[in-house]
Amino acid sequence: MTAQQRAFTCQHLGLAHQQAQRFARAWAMPVEELLSPAYEGLCKGAIGFDPRRGHRPSSYLVAKVKGELLHHLRDTGFLLRISHSLRELWIRSRRGRAQGLSDPQIAQQLKVPLATWLECRHACGQRPAPLPPSAL
Repeated sequence: MTAQQRAFTCQHLGLAHQQAQRFARAWAMPVEELLSPAYEGLCKGAIGFDPRRGHRPSSYLVAKVKGELLHHLRDTGFLLRISHSLRELWIRSRRGRAQGLSDPQIAQQLKVPLATWLECRHACGQRPAPLPPSAL
């Protein structure tokens, strides 16, 4: 990194910390575990940022930091892989879950068999758990 890129990164450390805190709350993980990938995303964003393209620094950097945090969670957060179809079903169920609907009601709302919904809830409803270092 150039001196200018390092200075740019230092100006936006709060942004990386804010995103790490948001992910920590959403995934019930310690913020300390997420700071490193957030800072890595910030550095990558500082290197790739081009003010001539017309992007606001915060908009560009947030996308880079979030991407790095998502990569970190994907790579270290789940003990098993979850299919795209189940993840999409889980996302589509967000409104029903927020309304407190029962499992049969959510399955009916999603137009899927109850068994499929229960499999999705079991697979996707768990918080990611960090893998022990020996498993990496």
